[in-house]
Amino acid sequence: MMVLWVELATRAAYCWKINRQKAKMIRSRRSDRTKSVKIGNREFLTKGLDHSFWSDAFHNSMSASWPTFFLGFAVYFLAMNTFFAFLFWLGGDCIANARPDSFADRFYFSIETLATVGYGDMHPQNDYGHMITTLEIFTGMSTLAVYTGLVFARFARPRAKVLFANSMTFGRHDGRPMLMARLANARHSAVNEAQAEIWMLFSEETAEGPRFRRFRQLELVQRRNPIFAFSWTLFHRVDEASPLYGLGSEDLEAMDAYFVVIFEGLDDASGQKVNVRNGYGPGDVHFGHVFSDILSTSESGLPQLDYGLIHQIEPEDEEIEESDQAEAG
Repeated sequence: MMVLWVELATRAAYCWKINRQKAKMIRSRRSDRTKSVKIGNREFLTKGLDHSFWSDAFHNSMSASWPTFFLGFAVYFLAMNTFFAFLFWLGGDCIANARPDSFADRFYFSIETLATVGYGDMHPQNDYGHMITTLEIFTGMSTLAVYTGLVFARFARPRAKVLFANSMTFGRHDGRPMLMARLANARHSAVNEAQAEIWMLFSEETAEGPRFRRFRQLELVQRRNPIFAFSWTLFHRVDEASPLYGLGSEDLEAMDAYFVVIFEGLDDASGQKVNVRNGYGPGDVHFGHVFSDILSTSESGLPQLDYGLIHQIEPEDEEIEESDQAEAG
């Protein structure tokens, strides 16, 4: 007997070792795959990570789109019911009132059991049926708890509905050259203690030769807004202290420059902190342009904001451009 137990233990250890080697090979193959990652409007390829769903199931469930989220649960629901229906089918006549050898009846009974509905027409009638039913009820309750938590977490997650202009402008404001970005509150509910930042990402060649990615925060004329309810234009003064001083569109292209606008504040409706960002590439910065005014006066004399003009830009005043050229000369 002792020899038998030793042999069984040896075989179990060998199988465990083989399975570990197989799992390691699978993870190695997964890490060799490339994955497309989109941050803002920039796309990157990543390699060297395990991209399986279960490696970070919660994050993947929270970041998936709603159609993908529901489709994934529907596939899981059908797969689990098919599996338990197969177990009931293996048990023969273990479900009362189910037609003999009817896989469909056992599949529908599995759906009723997994969903904890139980209409009563069909029920387990032997120990095997009760055992499988117990296992399925436990699985159904656990699944329902996890799925309900994920749905609530996705709905309860605070999100700011902020409209960003699809471009940035580089023109003069108050007689000084400015980099400008514009955003608007699409909900019209106040966002208290709003703050904004603009970061510039660019590639720079180091003394050793390789190019290195740098991050520089651009100082804003006003980075805080006590109550953000409608629109907000951010201004970065381009002077000798600015990393943009003396640069043009071709320089931004050569540097592979990328601008990130980050907004955060306290949502008045939910009482929670919200955070959102948007990115702009070199081609999104229009030199010699300013944003069109979205504020006007209605026929009734009240101020009127036209959100349809949030993206509209217009050339700088020619007189200002001529004066700039004269100063440069």
